[in-house]
Amino acid sequence: MAMVLVLALTQVTVMQTVWAQEAEAKSQAVTNEESSATGAGLQAGSFVLTLVYTPLKLAFAVLGGVTGGLTYVFSGGDTDAALSVWGTSMYGTYLITPDHLKGDKAVRFLGVPPGKEGNEAPAK
Repeated sequence: MAMVLVLALTQVTVMQTVWAQEAEAKSQAVTNEESSATGAGLQAGSFVLTLVYTPLKLAFAVLGGVTGGLTYVFSGGDTDAALSVWGTSMYGTYLITPDHLKGDKAVRFLGVPPGKEGNEAPAK
């Protein structure tokens, strides 16, 4: 029984070492990619797109905040209705990153209201 325990612990230690090496290699690959010309282009592109996209998203969020407040008032204090408007307008993507440009992450102009995060569509 002791021998099985020692072998199991040894296996776990070896697997942790392998996982750590894989994570380090992946981290270095991402760092190398981001320091390349392609990475610099993605950074510049995401910066320029953010300059255009973020003010539009902020304006939409502010209008959604006001609309959600009016929804609350005119629905007789229905917080679920107001939170639905607020969540849809205020949550979502505010900054465009290189991951968005590569297609690794979805850009969500409309947010997902709180409590409904499980209904999100996959990024790809």
